[in-house]
Amino acid sequence: MTGRLKLELLNTGVPGFSYLIGGGLPPLSLNIICGEPGSGKTTLAQHIMFSLATPKRRTLYFTTLGEPSIKMLRYQQQFDYFDFDKIDSAIRCIA
Repeated sequence: MTGRLKLELLNTGVPGFSYLIGGGLPPLSLNIICGEPGSGKTTLAQHIMFSLATPKRRTLYFTTLGEPSIKMLRYQQQFDYFDFDKIDSAIRCIA
C-alpha cells in the first residue's frame, strides 16, 4: 500500500523503552500502563511524563485515591528525571 501516513513518535526518554515499543509514543495518544503492585508503573509513567512535558506539550497524569498526588510527587523527587519546575507549567496531576 502506498501513501501510508507515517506517525511521528516521541522518544519516551526511558533508555531502551522507546525501542521496545517500536520507536516511541504517538503524540496526543492516551496510554495506560498496567501491572502488579510494586512493578514500577508509576515510576515508568513519571519518567516518560517528565521527559516529554514542556509548556507547549503539556501532560496530564491521573492518580488513584490510593496514591495521592502529593505522596507520588514526594517519592518521585528522588529520581534524576524529576523537575519540580515542570509541575503546573507542563505537568498537571489529577486525583
